[in-house]
Amino acid sequence: MDSTEFGIFLGVLGLILAIVFWLVPRELLTHAFKTYNIKNYVEKLNLRTDFKIAIVDDEIDSYPVRYINDLGFTVKEYESVSFADSDSLVKHDLVLLDVKGVVKEDLDEGGAKLIKIIKEVRPLIPVVAVSSGYFHTELNDYFKSSDATVNKPIDEYKIRELLNELKKEFFDASCIAAGIEDSIKKLDISSSKKNKMKKTIIHFISNKCSEHEFLNMIHMNARSESKEIIDNSKILLDRIKND
Repeated sequence: MDSTEFGIFLGVLGLILAIVFWLVPRELLTHAFKTYNIKNYVEKLNLRTDFKIAIVDDEIDSYPVRYINDLGFTVKEYESVSFADSDSLVKHDLVLLDVKGVVKEDLDEGGAKLIKIIKEVRPLIPVVAVSSGYFHTELNDYFKSSDATVNKPIDEYKIRELLNELKKEFFDASCIAAGIEDSIKKLDISSSKKNKMKKTIIHFISNKCSEHEFLNMIHMNARSESKEIIDNSKILLDRIKND
């Protein structure tokens, strides 16, 4: 191909590209070359920062409530509840729940049973089972439904560490998103597949794609990190839904 033919070729190619860019909507072209970032997407949502804690216990004095408030957390105290109050409790970001003496319908095992009810209403809300230190064997199944356990009286250092850990795992959307990004970065797949995966996750947490479509994408491309990516994506979706 001589220089004249090459010049004609470039001219025709330029004309074709011009026609394509003229005919195809700019939005489609933008999305075709868009780079997706889950952390950036989440930060643009401007989610609330106040971490709301419900304490359900007939011995509120066993908790350093003022200390917890001073850490920047919002605390609401319940000395007694009913099973029906589970709908109100799940509107918090974390529940500290005594296992005995707090549920009107069942003072012996009501608190332990309430953990399961709360998890049925909102499976991903973190629930901390609180006890006086005697973990009865008949309540073991209920304790397994909780995300952590703590004994009374509540130690300030231990409760600070526990609350900060659960806040980071279940509430701090930016940290959760960063964890997903890190998991995807480890995958031995092409950059385009990683980008497509991030796009699917963003669509999933914004209710633009089904869970089935989301799971298929992750299982096909993230075998080594699939569980961590799926779990964190579901936590992030729950966090956004309950903002």
